[in-house]
Amino acid sequence: MQRGVLTDYVLKLRDRGYVCLPLRAGGKHLDLAAMAYDPLHWRTLRKDLKELAFTSIAFHLSQKPPGSEEIARWFRGFSGNVGILGGYANLLVLDFDDAAGYRNWLDGHKEIASRTPMARSPVGFHVYLRSREPTVSSSLHFGMRRVGHAKALGGYIVASPSLLKDGSCYSWIDGQSPLDVEPQAVDSLASLSLSPVSPFKHFYDRLLRRGFFERQ
Repeated sequence: MQRGVLTDYVLKLRDRGYVCLPLRAGGKHLDLAAMAYDPLHWRTLRKDLKELAFTSIAFHLSQKPPGSEEIARWFRGFSGNVGILGGYANLLVLDFDDAAGYRNWLDGHKEIASRTPMARSPVGFHVYLRSREPTVSSSLHFGMRRVGHAKALGGYIVASPSLLKDGSCYSWIDGQSPLDVEPQAVDSLASLSLSPVSPFKHFYDRLLRRGFFERQ
């Protein structure tokens, strides 16, 4: 996609309620320099700084989203990949790691999957939804099996027309891009027969009240 066309594309998505993020060419990492952040993790080669930067920046932008002018600055003359911010306007993306996991889940959810934005990734599928309650990025489990990730608050998803170094790419399903259809609203991951953790961990967390706090 040509540079001017890319800017037009991300601004059209912004008008539809999506925040696009610049990613490094050929990869999945945020291009912090393009966003005027200091990429400390590149200078220090520290993974913990990378994870801190990506999570905190993604969460901050979901709460105070950039306007069209700022997004245009990020992508003006940009030749890298494109990400879409999770959590903004309650965007929830189901990132299935492989086709088998997606198809097993799809058997009971064909109606919603056919009416919401969807994309093919190099190895699986992405399903774009809007949650009715705040959702945090997490792993994604269907039954006893881990099938991928949920991209929401604190996360982002690699999107079309991104191209990886190995030549694989991301592409919208025909007629199901965000410019074609609106994301379907869902109550939670549980309403989709999905969970952020395995059923065993969820049971013991509730039993031992791990991850809960008393209301003030």
